[in-house]
Amino acid sequence: MSEQLLDLLNEQMNFEFESAYIYKAMSAYTDDLDLDGFTTWLDIQVEEEIMHGEGMRKFLQSVGYRPHYTAIDEPKYDYGSILEVLKTALDHEKEVTERITHISDVARKEDARVFSFIQWYIDEQVEEEENFTKLITRMERVGDDWHSIYMLDQELGQRAPAQEPQIQ
Repeated sequence: MSEQLLDLLNEQMNFEFESAYIYKAMSAYTDDLDLDGFTTWLDIQVEEEIMHGEGMRKFLQSVGYRPHYTAIDEPKYDYGSILEVLKTALDHEKEVTERITHISDVARKEDARVFSFIQWYIDEQVEEEENFTKLITRMERVGDDWHSIYMLDQELGQRAPAQEPQIQ
C-alpha cells in the first residue's frame, strides 16, 4: 500500500469533515429561516459526513497509517435562497464524487484492500447526488410558494438519523 494512496485517503478524510462543516453552515442558514425540517435534514447530513470521515480514519489506522488533521476553511454561510443552498450542496457532492473516484482509480492499480474499502463510498455518492438533485427539482417546482415550502419542510423533518455504515 503506497504512502501516496494513504495520503489521498487522509486528504479525503479531512474533506469529509470539511463537508460536515459546510453542511453545518447551511443548516444555520435554514434555521435562521425557521425551517426546522430543512435544518434537521441538513444536520443529519452533517452526521453522515462525520461518519464518513471516521470510517476513513478507522481504515487508515487499521493499516498502520497515522491520520493527520488539517485546518478547515470558513464555509459560506450566507445564501440568497434555499435553492442556492441545495445547488451549492449538489456541486459540493459532485466534487466529493470526483475525489473518491480518483482514489478508486489509483487503488484499482495499487491495492485491492483500498479499492474494496472505497467502493462503499462510491455507492454512497450515487445516493448523495440523487438526494440533492431531487430536492433541487422539487424546490424549482414550488418556487417561492411558501405554503409548498413549508409542506416540504415538514416532510424533510421526518428524515431518520444517520446510521453508521458497515465498512470493513
